Amino acid sequence: MAWAAPQAQADEQAEACTAIRRAVHAVGEAENFHSRLLARTPGRRRPVEEERFVIGDVVYANSPAAGRWVRLPMTAEERRALESGLLAYPPQDCRDEGAHSLEGVATRRYSYRQTLPGPNGTTTIATGELWVADADGRPRRYEGRHGEVSVAITFDYDRVAPPFGR
Repeated sequence: MAWAAPQAQADEQAEACTAIRRAVHAVGEAENFHSRLLARTPGRRRPVEEERFVIGDVVYANSPAAGRWVRLPMTAEERRALESGLLAYPPQDCRDEGAHSLEGVATRRYSYRQTLPGPNGTTTIATGELWVADADGRPRRYEGRHGEVSVAITFDYDRVAPPFGR
């Protein structure tokens, strides 16, 4: 039964990829969420930081260059767009890395890679890890690397309120 091991591995990868897609889809389905992105590039003194508070059909986004928050509508199409990168470039070689506690939340950590378009018709590889809460299947943290750029995004779904007065 030499084929059993490769088939079992392929089934595990497919199951992990499905869990990743479901989790990313769940972000757009959440009524309220807060996300904070931090992107680091070598040679850049300060990282890029972006923060969003989505409350129903409104998003509050920070504008670090302007030093203020903006209030914008959040349409159903924009919610669907949250998973567009994963749909356009599906995860590959997905692995369930097991149970982890992330700031007291029981999660499963998944790793994967994506093949992305590069310059002049080439392709590049991005790697990612996604921590998904056991209780609701939503992402709590993402860490990824594409070339020299590293990205970390945290997600929170509890007690999400407009950022004014922070």
